Amino acid sequence: MNILFVLLIPFLSALIILLASYKLSQSLAILSSAVSVVVIGIMLALFGQDTTAISSIDLPWIASMGVHFHIGADGMSLLMILICNVVALISMYVSLGDQIHNPKQYFALILFMQTFMNGVFVAQDLFLYYIFWELALIPAYFLLLIWGKGEKLRPATIKFFLFTLLGSLLMLIAIVWLGNAGTTSDYSLSAITGLEIDAETQLMIFGAFMIAYGIKTPIFPFHSWQADTYTFAPAPVTILLSAVMSKMALYSIIRFVLPVVPDAVAEYGIYFMYAAAFGVLYASIIALTQNDFKRMLAYVSMAHVGLIFAGILTYSQAGLSGSMVQMVAHAINSAGLFFIANLLFKIKNTHDIQAFGGLRQYMPVFAGLYMVTMFGSIGVPMTNGFIGEFMILTSLYQYDVIVALLAGSGVILGAVYMLRSYKTIMLGPDQNTVQTDIIGTDKYLLYSIAFVILFTGIFPAWIGQLCETSIQNILQPYLQK
Repeated sequence: MNILFVLLIPFLSALIILLASYKLSQSLAILSSAVSVVVIGIMLALFGQDTTAISSIDLPWIASMGVHFHIGADGMSLLMILICNVVALISMYVSLGDQIHNPKQYFALILFMQTFMNGVFVAQDLFLYYIFWELALIPAYFLLLIWGKGEKLRPATIKFFLFTLLGSLLMLIAIVWLGNAGTTSDYSLSAITGLEIDAETQLMIFGAFMIAYGIKTPIFPFHSWQADTYTFAPAPVTILLSAVMSKMALYSIIRFVLPVVPDAVAEYGIYFMYAAAFGVLYASIIALTQNDFKRMLAYVSMAHVGLIFAGILTYSQAGLSGSMVQMVAHAINSAGLFFIANLLFKIKNTHDIQAFGGLRQYMPVFAGLYMVTMFGSIGVPMTNGFIGEFMILTSLYQYDVIVALLAGSGVILGAVYMLRSYKTIMLGPDQNTVQTDIIGTDKYLLYSIAFVILFTGIFPAWIGQLCETSIQNILQPYLQK
């Protein structure tokens, strides 16, 4: 089966939606995302039987520069595409029932964004990878600017765009250098990972990449764009930004930084690890002070991705495997939590935590599913957030005790603010909000998310098995030292 399908399905669907009627746009978008999930499911099944079953494409594109349209996938890439397509489907369903102006353009932009994010995960040529990386930013910018809400929406959108663009330009400089470092121009990942790079140049390349990825993730101190962007964006777009776009950076560190500049990672990775670990504690403290539920979740997301960021830089089997497990967990949990924030907003037209109270007596199903999602987020055993968190903290402790303490403190605080917000919203004094429980699509979507949280928590081994060979290949430069 050809990997090109993961790009063609959402891209062609977006074009069809632009030509279709307004009434059909949402149905076509959901159908496209569902087909994408089915296709990646088939690919995973085929890959499990035969790792060569997924064929790649390698065609000359800009011959004078040595650039190829080269896409392919291993187990790690397929896992990230699965995350992207499942989250895209969730974001489509979250849009159900919302009165969206210009729905054709809205759903087409989401599908374009899905296409380009998939492209980041399958690109085997660094120049092509950069093209996909930048293209994913364009629909995100317009989705925020046109469909976002908030008094400070425009400056927040511009800040988001400028921050990510600055990081991307630094990364482009590093990519151009790497592509021309050999005897001939060659941007293929296989050629670049085989380069002999001196220590000083490795440091500059490492710094350029890590600043770009630190902004995109984001980690402290590159995070200032995130809270406003997540708060003002429509819920489906926030879900895509938190659950998928942040994973583009985390995946890229594993795929492009660790094998290309191993000496710089070993020497200087500790500084970014400290920044990420401190960011976990910092974001958790800020989350404790928030009354806006959606804004609190923005800092929750920052804390979780900061932990993953730090775990990756341990360049250990446990750290990388735990990070992959936690990426899956964070994608599902953050999608579920931002969906819950959207459901709460529909009740009282606000995200103010103090405006709610006593909802459990009116909405017991919603309260139960919210609890499962929350437990996944705080890493309760038997949920998807536990095993990845445990593996990452173990690898951090073995690498540096102080980093582990910083990150671990943030994890503990995470339980405090999540439980406290749940207590206020669901168990607090009745705010005279007589509500009917969730029904229809909302109920079944939350049931599905809760099922994935519990299933992945009980059976997490498939993620490690899927990524094991990829991780071993990436760690090879370190194992040889």
